[in-house]
Amino acid sequence: MKSLFSIKMVALVLLVLLSGMLVSLGSPASAGEEKTTLMVGITADPRNISPISACTYHDWVVGYRVYSSLFQADENFQAVPDLAESWEISDDQLTYTFHLKRDATFHDGNPITSEDVAFSVMKVNLPNGSICQRGPGSVIKSVETPDDHTVVFHLKAPFPEMLNPHDGLGPHCSGVVEKKLYEGKDLLTNPYNYKPIGSGPYKFVGWVRGSHIVLERYEGYHGKLPDIERIVFRIMGDPVARALAFEKGEIQWIPFETPASEVARLNKLPGNHVFFHGSPCGTMVELGFNMRREPFKSKKVRKALTAAINQQKVINLVYFGGAVRGIGHIPLTPFSAWWHNPDAKQIGYDPKLAAKMLDEAGYPVKKDGWRFHINLKHSTGYNEHIKVAELVKDDFKKIGVDVQIISLDHAAWHEHVFKRWDFDTTFLPFCGGPTPPTLKRFHSKNILRISWANCVGFRNSEYDALFDAMISETDAKKRLKLTNRMQEILVDEQPVAYVVHRQNATALKEGSFAKLPDNIWVLHYLQKHLDSVKPIKPR
Repeated sequence: MKSLFSIKMVALVLLVLLSGMLVSLGSPASAGEEKTTLMVGITADPRNISPISACTYHDWVVGYRVYSSLFQADENFQAVPDLAESWEISDDQLTYTFHLKRDATFHDGNPITSEDVAFSVMKVNLPNGSICQRGPGSVIKSVETPDDHTVVFHLKAPFPEMLNPHDGLGPHCSGVVEKKLYEGKDLLTNPYNYKPIGSGPYKFVGWVRGSHIVLERYEGYHGKLPDIERIVFRIMGDPVARALAFEKGEIQWIPFETPASEVARLNKLPGNHVFFHGSPCGTMVELGFNMRREPFKSKKVRKALTAAINQQKVINLVYFGGAVRGIGHIPLTPFSAWWHNPDAKQIGYDPKLAAKMLDEAGYPVKKDGWRFHINLKHSTGYNEHIKVAELVKDDFKKIGVDVQIISLDHAAWHEHVFKRWDFDTTFLPFCGGPTPPTLKRFHSKNILRISWANCVGFRNSEYDALFDAMISETDAKKRLKLTNRMQEILVDEQPVAYVVHRQNATALKEGSFAKLPDNIWVLHYLQKHLDSVKPIKPR
């Protein structure tokens, strides 16, 4: 088994390519037009392929390299130029000026202007992305476009994460769409969400739902052209089929979503590199309680249900060691260690105490043998969640709580949970990092009908005030004190049960990269380093 946290991978290797495997959409490739192709296995159809859905891996795995943004992340998680070739920050940290590349174009050949950038940030990304709302959306006051290649953002207060690739104006919040294709149209139903025209190194070719999505290299790209000419994302919801396709060499890469049960076995096979790893995001599995509904309005009930969950069994039987027990919203990762509060711990596993607390909360076992009946909705896009749901159902049965598991495809789950708030409990694969703006997840102003917002409906005036003070606090010690208190409130109020801090599992064929990063914690490891894939040239 490779190391869980810091994988040093061999550089200067070549891609194992499936000879002759090409996917054609639209017009077929002509004879002799074979393209170097990378086959990637993903778990589900994205909701769409646009920055509107950039806040989740499943929805952004394809679009990430279709769109350009103001800046990207390097291997040290620092901002490096993308559309913006340079930038300046005013002394008072209230003005950020970005200078755009002059040769950047969209995939339809039209030039990218400052108006496109300003529109994308202010009208597309900030209103629709929870990451953007909790970060830049909290502080941006206005934007100016003095010329076609200059964008100036004015803040109402300092924002230390403005240049953070995850929580600032990086790929999530400045993915650029062409203004004329979106202005005056319904953003969420715009057909260009599904047939995107971006400006990244790869352009969209076609999408057969439930089967595959094809991208091809954009020859007019404003940066260094990648070597791989075509990427095929095969949509494979069945984890067994996905693992088998990798084993046979039908796909060369399963990013993040290799079945945990298959990691050890696949890694032993020649030519494979399969391993658990973390991410700056700090992915968690949380059981969210809809606090608008009974019995979840009761803090004692929420804490009792948390105490009923056998986390170690989930770690052993579902994640095969690729997870640790959840104690709070901020996981312990290299990026979040400085503000992780180890003293903010949720109630521990104690089913006898859980039953007693439910009695005290006014929910005794009734004549039918149950205290109450609830549903648990989960997305089939996260393969392990059905197994976790079954274990939670069994744990809750032991304390007299009946659970109906409802499995929904990824798009339907977003609709039920985030848009309609139609659930009792649900699994939330939230990020607990990498920086403090993630704590806006539970701010009352984030109770919005958008994906990854405060769908559980948690409200706490002290928590809101602490976040509002923290977001623009530049003194590190004062900021840490504020974040520590917020974490204490969350484990006391228990709007969600922190089940596990899970790790990702990636599978790739050795030889997939000419250059691999030393630091596996790099933001968007898959998408950023697609540019480094080097194919075998046909002889």
